[in-house]
Amino acid sequence: MGEARAVPVDEAVVCVHGLWLSGFATGFWRSRFAAAGYAAHSFSYATVRQPLKVSARQLAEFACALPQRRIHFAGHSLGAVLIAAMLAERDWRLPGKELGRIVLAGPPFQGSQVGQSLSRVGFGRMVLGHAIADWLDGPPPLVPAGVDLGVIAGTRPVGMGRIAAPGLAQPHDGTVRVAETRVEGSREHLSLPVSHTEMLMSARVTRQMLEFFAHGAFTR
Repeated sequence: MGEARAVPVDEAVVCVHGLWLSGFATGFWRSRFAAAGYAAHSFSYATVRQPLKVSARQLAEFACALPQRRIHFAGHSLGAVLIAAMLAERDWRLPGKELGRIVLAGPPFQGSQVGQSLSRVGFGRMVLGHAIADWLDGPPPLVPAGVDLGVIAGTRPVGMGRIAAPGLAQPHDGTVRVAETRVEGSREHLSLPVSHTEMLMSARVTRQMLEFFAHGAFTR
């Protein structure tokens, strides 16, 4: 498995959290990646108050300031969207760094039925904030050839999204439909029996992330 691999000292993983959270939310991921030998970092950003492009620029600056040469990314939900937005803004390049592999967990890449339902009411759009609105109002960026990107979708239908969107189409993780996680140009797509929130605390998810960082493929 990926945890047994000897990781060069110049490889890092940047963990990016989702909506309404902070870098603290990716603490479990960070501990698992560090135990596997990576320099593990959490990136925090203002998920509601700040436009997506501003956060994308800050994420790129954060990654470029790290001492490690090769930078992998692990993003959850809106954090996955932010990673994609950052790489699109930077033409998929980080000056002075080598872009490693990327794993997106529960990304609402093809839009969000839950987000659209909430955005139809004033209060819902307010609590979703700028970043989600920016994402929903535009097309998803394409993943160009040569970028090693894997996607993990959840199929345990437990979460607040079922309240916001009672007709949420199965399969889903309680917030994001599996169909919404599809990323054109991704190398791999894997569904696991976890909920949207569970992804942040799942050893099964982090094992698969480590497999992808090490080998560019999930285990089946």
